[in-house]
Amino acid sequence: MAIDLKKFVLRFIDEANGHLQTVKEGAFLLSSGESTDTQIGEMFRAAHTLKGGARMLKLQSIADVTHQLEEILSELRDKKLSPDQNLGTLILQACDYISDQLAQLLATDGHNQLPPADEALCERLARASRGDMESRAGEGTPPQVEIPVSALNLDSVDIGLKQASSVRVKLEKLDDLINILGEVVATHDRLEQQVQSLANLGPRLAKMDAGQLRQQIVQLGRKLKDDFQVQHLQMFELYDVATTIRMLPVSMLFEPVSMQVRDLAASLNKQVDCRILGGEIEIDRQLIDRLSEPLTHLLRNAVDHGIGDVAERLALGKSARGTITLSTQQDGRGILLRVEDDGRGLDYPGIRAKAVARGLVDAAVADQLSEQECNELIFHPGFSTSKIVTELSGRGVGLDIVRKTIVSDLQGTLQVHSRAGLGTTFIIRLPISLAMMRILQFEQQNHLFGLAAQYVVEVVKYSRDDIRDIAGCPAIILHNEFIPVISAAELLRIPDRPGSQTTAVASSLLLIVIQNQFGKMAMRVDSLLDERNMMIKPLPKHMQQQALVSGMVLSPDNQLVSILQVPVLMEMAQKRGQSRISAAKPEVRPNAWHVLIVDDSMNTREIEKNVLEAHGYQVTLAEDGYSGLQKARLTQFDAVLTDVEMPVMDGFSLTKALRAEENYQHIPIIIVTSRAKEEDRRRGIQVGADAYIAKGDFEQDSLIETLKMLLC
Repeated sequence: MAIDLKKFVLRFIDEANGHLQTVKEGAFLLSSGESTDTQIGEMFRAAHTLKGGARMLKLQSIADVTHQLEEILSELRDKKLSPDQNLGTLILQACDYISDQLAQLLATDGHNQLPPADEALCERLARASRGDMESRAGEGTPPQVEIPVSALNLDSVDIGLKQASSVRVKLEKLDDLINILGEVVATHDRLEQQVQSLANLGPRLAKMDAGQLRQQIVQLGRKLKDDFQVQHLQMFELYDVATTIRMLPVSMLFEPVSMQVRDLAASLNKQVDCRILGGEIEIDRQLIDRLSEPLTHLLRNAVDHGIGDVAERLALGKSARGTITLSTQQDGRGILLRVEDDGRGLDYPGIRAKAVARGLVDAAVADQLSEQECNELIFHPGFSTSKIVTELSGRGVGLDIVRKTIVSDLQGTLQVHSRAGLGTTFIIRLPISLAMMRILQFEQQNHLFGLAAQYVVEVVKYSRDDIRDIAGCPAIILHNEFIPVISAAELLRIPDRPGSQTTAVASSLLLIVIQNQFGKMAMRVDSLLDERNMMIKPLPKHMQQQALVSGMVLSPDNQLVSILQVPVLMEMAQKRGQSRISAAKPEVRPNAWHVLIVDDSMNTREIEKNVLEAHGYQVTLAEDGYSGLQKARLTQFDAVLTDVEMPVMDGFSLTKALRAEENYQHIPIIIVTSRAKEEDRRRGIQVGADAYIAKGDFEQDSLIETLKMLLC
């Protein structure tokens, strides 16, 4: 009887994709000169297994290519070949060919009829295994076939990312689930027996004295408590196992993308490889479904705007092939996704010019926008610096959707880092699951609210006397940062109830410090209830358009608790602060002193900026020492305020570097830092600072007086 190979082919496709990923990751290391003997061994075993499976299923074209691939890896393993970039590129091309073959098999639902293997590719692989690499400078690379954008089915990217309506579950996960369910049933039976015992107690009550009755109640209470605790543990164990069944490897999201990136690049006459790291990490199926659209937008932008063409890259001393790296990490706070390209980086002058042209910022202050502020502008609806609109990008809608999906829909955060000529990185942080989250509950004037724990930095108590008034706004100094303070009642517009005990009379204030990608805020609340994992209930349809509440949870006493969207809360607080400051701030004089503030904390930068602008100074911001030094070289400032602890370049190094510049040898430099030790003060003065202010002693009047004294 003939064997139906179709079901084996579908299983082979899954396994083959895993082996291909091993070979691809190794090929990237070969290209970068970072390969190890262990890695080459793993690549060889993956290729060998892949070839064996293909031959068993009579998939001859895949078997032929993997055979030649295996020959190369065998020579590498035996040190008869040396790893180099061209060899890595050739192996990646072979992997792409096999990926295409697997995609064809999948599209035909496992029908194992494939065309013969690409003879030219097999010949090049065979020559390479003999040490005959004809392309030391890309000579052997097959001519780039330009694919018209209009001919590309761009929707195929989205289709490739969509997941099936079913998931494959490992047998051991189902076994775990069934075992726990058996324990739950047993606990339920015990509880039923106790209910029956309680019912049986009724007729006997009249014959019992007080001592016997007390003993019966104590025994029943103890058994109920024990069984309740067991059931409590089983419930969370059951949830954990059920959650893992919904989890899928993130490679299911990344791999379809990696197969499409080269086609998209070819349509623009570019060469781009897509590298995947951490594809084995599992995340909630719901997250995978929702991430496909934002990920597609990020990749289209990276291919279209980020990666330059071959000539441009070679002129900059880069490899002809651009690389987009998709990586995943998991830590205690959730999932971290990075989409990183090695392209041009963001065009900050172009972003500033576009922002002025669209009326988003005033032309007079456009040059003062920090890179972080420019990063924020690219997510504005309809914002694009592209001079042409293509089918891939340029309409300014992609990044708007990316931020809405990540921040509003998925309760995540999104950060951007970019360096001119080096590339751009989008960092996405997400909760592990959307169905259940860790929620911190608090009470404000008898109203219950919740905050997703990933936004909560810490909870602190501050004496009312320790709250400072900085530029008309209350703030605390916590871990080297100025953090604005706002009342939850004021922010949520909850009026005082007649006769209620408000925090107005309390000497100690309870503050929840929350943060998003733009900064931190301390929210004053009446009291904390608890923090626990809770099942999130979606809002009813008629409420889903409002932005402040993302969902509901049920408290232990059956009350509905609104989960507040932290990014929206912080945006509301920022608008209130800006309106208050703009009402109090005097006009900046045309000939005002121009001060550069350098600090990695956005809160601190903004608060110091508000203090100086309130006194008529013109201010420019920089987020680290290196950025501050670059701005100081482009613009002549009248004074510099700098923190010490900063990434890339610290404040001591910045001060020393500025003093080496001819234009800054006599310009006032003030260090404002939480490092208050005498040795730090001495070092600050030694490297050239004119004044050293500890943030713990910070008084805005003192800062202004010091600045005036040094400038006059």
